[in-house]
Amino acid sequence: MDSSENKQSVYDALFESEAQKKAIFEGFSGILILFDHNMKAQYINRTMHEKYPDAIGKSCHEIFCARTEKCAVCAFPKSIQSGKIESSTQRIGIFGRDGDETVFDITASPVKSRNGEVSGVIVIAQNVTEQYRLERQLRHTQKMEAIGTLAGGVAHDFNNVLTPIMGYTEIIRLKLQQDGFSDKAVYEYLEQILKASKRAKSLVEQVLTFSRSTEKKAMLQYMHPIIKEVMKLMRVTLPSTIVINEEVDERCGRVLIDPVQIHQVLINLCTNAAHAMVGRHGVLTVKLDKVLPKVGNKEWLELSVADTGDGIEEELLDRIFEPYFSTKEKTSGTGMGLAMVHGIISRQGGHIEVESEIGKGTVFRVRLPIAQRETGVEQVVSLGDLQGGSGRIMLVDDEEQVVQVTGEILQSLGYEIVGRTSPLEALELFSSSPDDFDMIITDLTMPGLTGLELSERVKGIRPDMPIVLFTGYSDQVSKDAAVAAGIKEYCMKPISMRELSHVVGRFLGTAARSRQSSPPGGIL
Repeated sequence: MDSSENKQSVYDALFESEAQKKAIFEGFSGILILFDHNMKAQYINRTMHEKYPDAIGKSCHEIFCARTEKCAVCAFPKSIQSGKIESSTQRIGIFGRDGDETVFDITASPVKSRNGEVSGVIVIAQNVTEQYRLERQLRHTQKMEAIGTLAGGVAHDFNNVLTPIMGYTEIIRLKLQQDGFSDKAVYEYLEQILKASKRAKSLVEQVLTFSRSTEKKAMLQYMHPIIKEVMKLMRVTLPSTIVINEEVDERCGRVLIDPVQIHQVLINLCTNAAHAMVGRHGVLTVKLDKVLPKVGNKEWLELSVADTGDGIEEELLDRIFEPYFSTKEKTSGTGMGLAMVHGIISRQGGHIEVESEIGKGTVFRVRLPIAQRETGVEQVVSLGDLQGGSGRIMLVDDEEQVVQVTGEILQSLGYEIVGRTSPLEALELFSSSPDDFDMIITDLTMPGLTGLELSERVKGIRPDMPIVLFTGYSDQVSKDAAVAAGIKEYCMKPISMRELSHVVGRFLGTAARSRQSSPPGGIL
């Protein structure tokens, strides 16, 4: 073989090598950039050219971070200094000219000359924005689960404090009624104590609303109490430059909804309306009314939230319910709020519409079908509302005040009470004389034995024993777990005298056996 043939073979081999290298570069779905020893881009692959066509001659920090200075933690300068393959630990950057937030995993591989010196660096960048977003959502979910656990503990303790406050107030009011006391001012004072206690209970429920990971079941619910509660919260959180108008018809009827989710819907819509008026004077109007005429065979109510903000451009109205789409700045919203609202309303059997005009504001209209079944509104407790009975009840709770006040309420209704603050002592007492009791009421969270564990032990001794579970946080026990443990029913603390009388009356009432008086020394 002569020299010309040798040269041709070398050229062919070089050409094939270059073709292979180009095929690898161009076929790679990520970004590939060859930088020289002066840290300037010399070659970019097709993907990079589509993103940043004039990247040649630019530095790494100019391309990825829009900065004029080197990033100390970037893989690129580390690779030049070490002569080794380096991976970036700084993943967030502003890429491209549109300013979109993008996240990259960057790997820098040094290109070395024959004498081993670094003559350049190949930077491989993978767009992991979606992965980063999902990781951030996971971290947020884990954080909310931790908050939910904390909120559950706070709710349990707080409801234990509220139980004696509400219980003793109702006992005092009942005894005054029985004695014929007629001073209306005293009754009004007691009513204000109960209202304040119920508001405190509502605040606990609001905390749980934002932190619980599970959903409640739909229930027949009037909308106006939810609206009033949310608007109280809005008045505290919104700036004084925003005027809040409420136009609520309380006679609209009830809807079959999850109150927690409707709470979330209204909070989200009001918050969006407030953002549309930020930095200016504006009006937030919330309306609740019936939709006339009927649609099909159904009656509907309409909840509307209107603002006097900038409005939404017409071409964007069809997209505002899409996940991750937002008209706010990148740092001001996730783009998931209205998508969540749309999903909730759709699952509740309703629909949501939006109307907007640039410079005049936006109106969101939520329509929900009115339920056919109607019952009366619960009235304030009176002597006629209470259901009494007879029988001996064991009351178990690790809070002495809860045992004392609940026991006194039940005693005033005709029941005989044996109270214990230790579930182990309660189990020992029950084991020694299981036929001496007609019912057990137990707390859920207690040292030694939980309410579920106590129930399982009791059922092992006497399977027909009715057991009612009291808890300050319903998410800590599922219905299936309660049924498996033999629980007949569970109630949320603090419980009103009226509700307590009806819960116990369903199992005992006047049909229970009469027992001897409770042991001397009171309930405990």
